[in-house]
Amino acid sequence: MRGLSHASNGIQRSATGFGKSARRAFVTLFCWVLVIGTGHAATLGMVADNASDELRLFDIESGEVIASMQGAKSLLSGDCAISQDESVGFSSHANQQISVYQLAQFGAGKSIDVSSIEISNAGVDMSLSPDGRVLVSTGAGVAYEPLSFIDTKLGTEVAVAAPFLDHTSAEFCDDGTLLVTTTYGHSFAMPYDNALYDARLGPDAEFQLGGNRLSSGAQPNNGSCAPGSRAGVLLDREAGLTSFTLPGLEKADFASLHGATAVAAIFNHSGDRLYVRTTESVEAFDFNPLIGTLQADWVQTVPNSSEYYGIDQIAIDPQTGKLYVDGGQSLLILEPENGRQIGAIQTGDATGVCFAQRQRHSPILDVALNTP
Repeated sequence: MRGLSHASNGIQRSATGFGKSARRAFVTLFCWVLVIGTGHAATLGMVADNASDELRLFDIESGEVIASMQGAKSLLSGDCAISQDESVGFSSHANQQISVYQLAQFGAGKSIDVSSIEISNAGVDMSLSPDGRVLVSTGAGVAYEPLSFIDTKLGTEVAVAAPFLDHTSAEFCDDGTLLVTTTYGHSFAMPYDNALYDARLGPDAEFQLGGNRLSSGAQPNNGSCAPGSRAGVLLDREAGLTSFTLPGLEKADFASLHGATAVAAIFNHSGDRLYVRTTESVEAFDFNPLIGTLQADWVQTVPNSSEYYGIDQIAIDPQTGKLYVDGGQSLLILEPENGRQIGAIQTGDATGVCFAQRQRHSPILDVALNTP
């Protein structure tokens, strides 16, 4: 733990420099103009309760837990995902199973049907493809656990892939690019690979590496892609945040964070704001989704969080932009502008939290911008 004070790290919103607000508005304009459609208005959120192995379904507007669904018994209730139309939910359990919840039945006043899908890895991190057709699952950072690809319509694993000895996280960008992190890469010999790679899936979930690699030098914990699929971030276990551009995984910027590990990250809908959950804090950045530059804003101390590989312990309400963050024995709700806590949902030992995935974006135009 680094024990850095906010003041010593100089993380404050800057009001200096010509046109920062104008530049941010310009980026936001281009991102919003290129969003396809208005999409489904999200009303439900989910959070995994690691203490009870239950998945809590909560109403976004009221903040109340409206259903508790029993998943598979395991040592860890991990990540979650919701289909774009909120009809189906998924949760992982580190027990070679993915639980599936038929959420459409809830609105009809019926009990929610829960089933399980057998997979070829432990099942910790998960990510839905942009079209919702494929769910990818990773192991628990253990060697010899392949990536698992699940057909969400068929409800079965349809493909596996083992490009590396271990696969610690996997995250889809909205153009279909798949970001995969690994510690060992192709060899157990030191120095370890500690890298992020890009990949794609074919029509039948065939996995193919894109040929690009990015490393911060430290062990990776997670990755996240900004709307528009032109930039993203790599999070590591030495509190490093490395931004990059796509295609090509070219390094763009770097920031040292508070806490021991950069755990998970989420972008707002337009991609010009980035929020990172570390083991001890939530940190906000202004972000350029075209060229990947970072400018630190606020830091909010929150209860300690474990450094689970790939699990998304922070999510953003797609309508209001409010942040939902694992807070140990509850799910904290934070204001996106300043990090102030404005509420909490009693969810037990919260781990993964999720909302219905945002609408896909069309490619962002190549626009020359001054960076922060």
